[in-house]
Amino acid sequence: MTDQEPPPDTHRSHRWLNRTLLLLLIAYPLTLHLGIVENGSLLPTVTILVGLIWLSGLSMIANKHRIGWLFISGGGMLAAWLYTQAGDPVLVLKLPPILINGILFMLFSSTLLPGKQPLISRFAEIMHGHKLDPVAIRYTYGVTVLWSVMFMIMIVESVLLALFATPEVWSLFTNFINYALIGLVFFIEYRIRIRKLSHLQHPGFTAFLLSLRRIEWRKLI
Repeated sequence: MTDQEPPPDTHRSHRWLNRTLLLLLIAYPLTLHLGIVENGSLLPTVTILVGLIWLSGLSMIANKHRIGWLFISGGGMLAAWLYTQAGDPVLVLKLPPILINGILFMLFSSTLLPGKQPLISRFAEIMHGHKLDPVAIRYTYGVTVLWSVMFMIMIVESVLLALFATPEVWSLFTNFINYALIGLVFFIEYRIRIRKLSHLQHPGFTAFLLSLRRIEWRKLI
């Protein structure tokens, strides 16, 4: 083991943290939709949301990002506010889709500014392990624009649904339909990419999804 390699206990802790985050991410939309449709308690959903915020903060701290402490303190304040019945759970639960899409929009669109490398171009270089040729640079620039527009549309949709739709319709879109649309765009773009960038190696779609787990996402930000 080299001095730069984390100890095995650190690897196990990171795996446990990531798996727990994944489970909570899967459970969150399910409990939220059931709670709204069945007019049941939203306490389980609020608990999962607070858990997601805290675990995200812990993950950032483990990766030496000090902003993780902001997540920890913010999650604590949110929990105190909601569990003392001072806040409206439905109102609070309508905010994450807007905030998440807003963060993703800023993350993608900010890399389109002059002097910046488009996020998808950076991602493609990491995936292929070499600099991109001009054709690939133009294509990945366009894909970065595509996702920027996609997340902007999601922001507008989330705001309109939060203001004017019934809780049931809002939950159906933000917890299920939107994810299906993102998955569809992701798959269609992958098929187009194979044709447009045929000179590059492309794994199968399933293999491509699995390879995403090996990406060091900190290099993209």
